[in-house]
Amino acid sequence: MKGIMAVHSIFDVGFLKTELEEAGISANFIPVIWKYILDQPNSQINDVPSLPSAAYPVLLSKFRPMTSIVESVTNSEDKVTTKLLVRLQNGSHVEAVIMRYDTRLGKYGGKPRPGGPRSTLCISSQAGCKMGCKFCATGSMGFKCNLSSGEIVEQLVHASFISSIRNVVFMGMGEPLNNYTAVVEAVQSMISFPFRLSPKRITISTVCHQTETDYRT
Repeated sequence: MKGIMAVHSIFDVGFLKTELEEAGISANFIPVIWKYILDQPNSQINDVPSLPSAAYPVLLSKFRPMTSIVESVTNSEDKVTTKLLVRLQNGSHVEAVIMRYDTRLGKYGGKPRPGGPRSTLCISSQAGCKMGCKFCATGSMGFKCNLSSGEIVEQLVHASFISSIRNVVFMGMGEPLNNYTAVVEAVQSMISFPFRLSPKRITISTVCHQTETDYRT
């Protein structure tokens, strides 16, 4: 099952690239569009300056700057974590969690660690999950839909308006490898301009089910 996409996220890079190139427009404009949307959170696509005139009808008819909305933001008492409840355009909900820490609180070689405050974002790749792990609350929900690459990236965008994100972990709702293509595309977007996250600071967590054969061998 896939989410019903009435319009696509501007961060659905594969679909965006295809639509632009079919209209004879260079995909090199994609980073320009993304940076403007990130710098101007309340902007609309027709606000993006300096695009070819042929780009605007394509973008306005098929894309939105954001297709998801943050329905609620909940902070822990110590302000270390912030949970975002995100509603997708098909009505499903996913969660993203910002986790803050200060590397200077730890020690390395008996001395305070260098660095400073850091924020890690835990994001979802699916609404619900097929795996049914008993230790996981999402597993009891059943599977609802895969997220598009743009819906995954939008969680980073939402979180970036609250905190500067240094690391991303795919440890939220869903099994990332059951939505492999969208997850890979989202990661490729995250390490590209204007996000420019370091690849070594993105972690994809997966689950493995053992069978009776596994236990016997």
